[in-house]
Amino acid sequence: MGIFDFFKKNKGESEIRKVEIRILEKPDFMEIDIKKLEDYYDWTLSYGKRKLNLDFNFETESIDQTELNQIKEFVNKIPEYDIQNWNYIKADFEQDVSMTSDYLNFYLDELDDNELADIIDLKNRKKSRNSLLMEKLTLIRVGIYPRGSYFGTFDYSIDIDGEPCNQLLVVHINADGTLDYITWES
Repeated sequence: MGIFDFFKKNKGESEIRKVEIRILEKPDFMEIDIKKLEDYYDWTLSYGKRKLNLDFNFETESIDQTELNQIKEFVNKIPEYDIQNWNYIKADFEQDVSMTSDYLNFYLDELDDNELADIIDLKNRKKSRNSLLMEKLTLIRVGIYPRGSYFGTFDYSIDIDGEPCNQLLVVHINADGTLDYITWES
């Protein structure tokens, strides 16, 4: 193999996921009366080429403007947190005990090759099936819990027949974006 063959071979192979710049449509915060909160607010917003469900979950009857501003700032950073969460997911995937690997193995165990072929390229020998499936994870929901033990939940799923599966890989993060934990929910 010549030196140019080496560069051709390795070009782009280290990328697990191409980062698409996504713009998040902003929710209408005007419907939130901080002195008389409802328990739950939800929106379906455009996020890049997809739709994203966003919900706020309040355990109190009121909040102050500072808390609402913190929520607004968090919402504005969702695209940034989404990219950051991919680093958390990749790091978890590389661990010996991994919620991400368990989640992906579920699909490999439950789906036959025909069903998998509709999701990933089974002929790809450069990457494992788990890695190929991980690339298919998409963010479908963000839940914000301002006074919860974690501030935000990011639900990722894999599309089957064009629809997100009900099996979710969930990344819980704190208000500053640090990882709380990753889990698998259905």
